[in-house]
Amino acid sequence: MLPTLSELENGRNVQINSREVHPALGEINVALNENKLQVKATVLMSPSSTAEGWQTGVAIDCSASMKRSFGGRNPYFTRSLTAEETESYSKQNLIEIYEEDGRQMCRMFDGAYEQMLKDGILQVIEEENEVQEVCRKVIPMLAGKLDADGGTTVIYWAIGPDGGDIQVMGDLTEESAATADYTGVAEDQWGNGTRLMPAIKYFLSTFEEADMGFYVFVTDGRLDDFEEVKQFTIQLSHDIDEKKVKPVKLVLIGVGNNIDETQLEDLDDLPDTHDLPVDVWDHKIAKEMRSLLDIFSEVVDDNKVIAPSAEIQDDSGNTVKTYSDGLTASMSFSLPTSAKGFKLILPNGATIEQKIIA
Repeated sequence: MLPTLSELENGRNVQINSREVHPALGEINVALNENKLQVKATVLMSPSSTAEGWQTGVAIDCSASMKRSFGGRNPYFTRSLTAEETESYSKQNLIEIYEEDGRQMCRMFDGAYEQMLKDGILQVIEEENEVQEVCRKVIPMLAGKLDADGGTTVIYWAIGPDGGDIQVMGDLTEESAATADYTGVAEDQWGNGTRLMPAIKYFLSTFEEADMGFYVFVTDGRLDDFEEVKQFTIQLSHDIDEKKVKPVKLVLIGVGNNIDETQLEDLDDLPDTHDLPVDVWDHKIAKEMRSLLDIFSEVVDDNKVIAPSAEIQDDSGNTVKTYSDGLTASMSFSLPTSAKGFKLILPNGATIEQKIIA
């Protein structure tokens, strides 16, 4: 859904849901700034024609909260246990309440599953493997279209007692990635925590000489090392700008029914909130993606001219910006707060109309 004007916070970007974006456009962000709507938009393009010397990787979150996203027959509570039920089941040695991956969990012992199904507290739902569905699309494309070696490196992350370990699945080709099974780690390896830094450091150190690094992180959010990732990103942005390290783009893809999108948005917005020179992070929600090209919506060449000229109007027909020397793949302009959208008018008369406010 589109945001309302009242939902916009001053200086805070809101990314328009991909399914609300015109097919010709990539990503659109809007923010309220000094009684104006500040809009940033990109034209949707595949980087395959300019991807030389790229290395690619995909990291799959295997923290405990991700288990359901790998599919199978999963039990769900139909409601919360009452205090009396919790006490009763505990006294019968059927359950144990404990903390895992930042959330309160219920460990069930022999007989609990059957008893709770009988009591109507549990129901079993057969679910699709959403992680596998995403990976079987994203990884073959990265390996076949972008990676310099024709193989995308895949790892599992957020493994172990504190969610700080990784497991290397290997380099997958376009063909092998399309049929590989993405089922997660062994039962005793699911992470009791979600730590992203080990996965980031693995890719950056492994491919530090790559002309460009493009790394995707499949997750439900809930990063326990968010502040560390944030500070690392701030320094990385400056290092890339100063050419101390090679450029990279990091993309978070949210999966599951309980995505903690706040942190994903915060990382995506770091260039605006901390005035960073290079935009390192992007984030997408798997169920909102229109196509695989959406993960490249921020990977645009700001200097690439895609039309000799163009004009942007608000939805009342008032011109707000002209591109007389050429339209680039990245656009930035302001609209009055009364505007609900904009029009991009191309030299041949074609018009792209985009709504941004409900």
